[in-house]
Amino acid sequence: MLKKMTMSLLICFCFSLTAFANEEAEIIALEIRNLSTSVDRLTQLLYEQGQQKEQNEILRKLDIAVAYLNFRSRRIEMLERDRQNNQTSKNRLEDILQQLESRLEQLEDENIGEQDEDNLAAQNDTREQINMFKQRLARIDESLFDFDNQIVELRNQLDDVESFVERNLEL
Repeated sequence: MLKKMTMSLLICFCFSLTAFANEEAEIIALEIRNLSTSVDRLTQLLYEQGQQKEQNEILRKLDIAVAYLNFRSRRIEMLERDRQNNQTSKNRLEDILQQLESRLEQLEDENIGEQDEDNLAAQNDTREQINMFKQRLARIDESLFDFDNQIVELRNQLDDVESFVERNLEL
C-alpha cells in the first residue's frame, strides 16, 4: 500500500509538475511576447527621438540663421545710411568747390590789370581751400568705395544664409 501511495503521490506530483511546467511555459511565452513588444516600442521611440533630435538641430540652426539675417540686415541698413550721409557730404563739398573755383576766377579776373597784394593773398587762400576740399572729396570717394564693397560682401553673405534657410524651412 505504501507502494501504491508512493506511486499515487508520484503521479500527482508529475501531473502537478506538468501543469506547473505548462503554466510556467505560458508565463514565459507571455513574458517573452511582452519583452518583444517592449523592445519594439523602445526601438520605435529611439528612432523617433533621433528624428526629433535631427529636427531640433535643424531648427536651432534655422534660429541662428534668422538671427544672423536680422543682424546683417541691420548692419547693411546702417552702412547704407552712412554711405548716403557721405554722398550728401560729397555733394555739398562739390557745390562749395564750384563756388570757390568761381570765386578764384573772379579774383584772377580782377587782378589782371593790377597787382593787388590783398587780391593775391585771397587767390592763394582760395587755392589752398580748393586743394583741401579736393583732398576731402578724395577721402570721401574712398570711404564711399569701401561702403559699397562692405555692402556687397554682406549681401553675398546674406544670400548664402537665405539659401540655407529656404532649403531647410518649410513655408
